Amino acid sequence: MAEIEPMRDGKIVDGKIALSTSLWDTSLEMPPRQDASEVDGRDANTPDKWIKRHPEMLRNTGAHPFNSEPPLKRLQEAGWITPPSLHVVRNHGAVPQLSWSEHQLKITGVPKPVNLSMEQIASGEWGTIVSIPVTFICAGNRRKEQNMTKKTVGFDWGAGAVGNSVWTGVRLCDLLAAVGITRPSKEHRFVHFEGPLGELPQGKTGSYGTSIDLGWALDRERDVLLAFKQNGELLTPDHGFPLRTLLPGCIGGRMIKWLTSMWVSDKPSENHYHYFDNRVLPPHVDADLACAEGWWYKPEYIINHMNINSAMFEPRHNSFVKEVSFPKTLKVSGYAYTGGGHKIIRAEISLDSGKSWEITELSRPEDEIAEARGTDKHWCWAWWETEVDMSRLLDSSCEEICCRAWDSNQNCQPVQLTWTVMGMLNNPIYRIKIHRENNMLWFEHPTQGSMPGGWMTDQAGQFNENFAVEATPGKSGVAPLRPVAAVWKGAKIDSVSAASPSSQDAFKTTKAGKLVQSTDEWLSGISMEEVKKHDNETSCWFVVKGNVYDGTPYLQDHPGGASSILLAGGLEATEDFEAVHSTRAWEMLKDYYIGPLKSQKAQTLARPGQDLVKLLSIFASLGLCLVFWVRFGRSSSREPATSAFRDNCGQP
Repeated sequence: MAEIEPMRDGKIVDGKIALSTSLWDTSLEMPPRQDASEVDGRDANTPDKWIKRHPEMLRNTGAHPFNSEPPLKRLQEAGWITPPSLHVVRNHGAVPQLSWSEHQLKITGVPKPVNLSMEQIASGEWGTIVSIPVTFICAGNRRKEQNMTKKTVGFDWGAGAVGNSVWTGVRLCDLLAAVGITRPSKEHRFVHFEGPLGELPQGKTGSYGTSIDLGWALDRERDVLLAFKQNGELLTPDHGFPLRTLLPGCIGGRMIKWLTSMWVSDKPSENHYHYFDNRVLPPHVDADLACAEGWWYKPEYIINHMNINSAMFEPRHNSFVKEVSFPKTLKVSGYAYTGGGHKIIRAEISLDSGKSWEITELSRPEDEIAEARGTDKHWCWAWWETEVDMSRLLDSSCEEICCRAWDSNQNCQPVQLTWTVMGMLNNPIYRIKIHRENNMLWFEHPTQGSMPGGWMTDQAGQFNENFAVEATPGKSGVAPLRPVAAVWKGAKIDSVSAASPSSQDAFKTTKAGKLVQSTDEWLSGISMEEVKKHDNETSCWFVVKGNVYDGTPYLQDHPGGASSILLAGGLEATEDFEAVHSTRAWEMLKDYYIGPLKSQKAQTLARPGQDLVKLLSIFASLGLCLVFWVRFGRSSSREPATSAFRDNCGQP
């Protein structure tokens, strides 16, 4: 195995870490660690008083336990790879003080039970050591938006409960093979993971534990690791030193820190936290109903993989631009991620509350890494950026900036928030409100985690000068001509291109298209009666948005074949044309224009009495049919009568 997948022990050389790849060497530059130099005063009287933590990390559960996210500003400034000190932390209790030299992993329920030291695990003798970048997300990311709608059973998280690091460890599939497990069986269905016993107040064992399907654990493409390094350094205490599980594409709650024991069994985990910590229940189920009706134990509501999500770094919360110094453009940027190994394929913004969407510039550094690894799996977030004309933001009809993302499975964020009792996997379109006051524009995010402020909070609409910063101008000062990703009816399209003409006058012209011939009479107006005569291969006309086109020259070149045009010959075809044709097709249509369709009113004035003639003709035909029915309808053989009716009336 080592020949096709070199072992990478996570060492940093010249500021870069070599990644585990099968096809060619790839590396990533590591960010500065930004470690704290001393213990934070807030930890002085807690069990964690021995841990040094970054002073700017936002504490969402007070001083203890340490549940923390970085401010979005710091998360963005750190870059695509997140330093451990600025990486989201989820702790249920005190951090255990463990030792590399003394820690062991106990593996049972397998043909070859074993206790492994950290030196044995890190040696590569029990499985290939790999280093790969993986984004870690707490399932509660953006939960405060849920709590502002209706209180959940979880504490507040802003949009910073996410981080991306290079993780180094042993492949779980290799380790399982080394202890005799290579395929699922009736006895071997699930792999269990558990942290130190007695570390937490709830559950029979007082430990945090979970399980995953054995097939998942054995799937090499899913890259499950037992990790001991983050960004080329041994794990920090908050991130699971000395050993943790790493399940790419999954919620953080499935990744056990301070891993102590692992076993294989025929049943899933019955650990307290496996059932009560990671569920998305239907919105009608509150905490009381969940307990009364046993919703916690319904397997279909357990969550493993992350869903698609995105949020904006900039414009920052409480940032502003003043009238005296309005930049030409404003920078708008953010992140996007998804689960299951899929990749983000585009990120979009909207300036009209979601009626229309414009594609941004997407940065996906993982593409080269996945290609070098020979896989289609993507485990990392994508970043996106664009710049917007200030004139569009100054327009009073622009009330907010929205963002959303799409992944390779065509999943997209929902428009509205759906409340759930645990507030997990909250992922509606992210919205930044725009305020205009005191000769300036200022921007307001929905929430700020443990920080005050946000348009969903009690402080909505309150500009805080103490935390105000100037918004970042666009880097070029010229907004890109963004293609429209989606348009809802009624959307106002400014500088972006529309998908099709919006009115009958869109192609109004006095000249025929360059690929057809017309006459002065046709250019002044063509009746629908005339159009109906041209319904065959020698002359095929049709009407789109009140204009008449001659499609005859294009019959043989049409991608859908001549029959697609002939079916519309002599007819009003606007609806059919709009349903399947692109912007380019609308432009091509101009070349086949031969004149406008006469209005019904004009046709009536030009030929009065026409409708009466038609009506008399219809009655005459009906009378003729009636004569034939009377004459032949009583025949003993019904077929001759039917044939006579068909031949004379022209219809079956």
